[in-house]
Amino acid sequence: MDSIMQIKHFILTNDGRIEEYSSEKALLVASGQTTLPDFASTTQRYLQVQWDDDSLDSGEIKVTTAGARIAFDQEGRLISAGAPDEGEDAISRFEFDTCVQLALQETIEQIGNPH
Repeated sequence: MDSIMQIKHFILTNDGRIEEYSSEKALLVASGQTTLPDFASTTQRYLQVQWDDDSLDSGEIKVTTAGARIAFDQEGRLISAGAPDEGEDAISRFEFDTCVQLALQETIEQIGNPH
């Protein structure tokens, strides 16, 4: 059976919200094909959470994460992405754990309620 990599995308906003985006929307934003007007002329933090569905068979979920600092132009088009700075740009442990829990919510429910 082929492995299915699951990916969730989160923007951690400057006002304390966590917004989730589909892989399709994240791809459109990253390629410049769509904008996020709510983030026009701002810099935000981003966290991607990945896991492999095949890991469920072993009873263990293997999670990989990647964080970034992302900047948007005046229209909300992504103009840069890079490693988050230490300090204010750092993703807190609470934010990190919350994003991982949100990403894995359906998977964890499947483990608890196998068909």
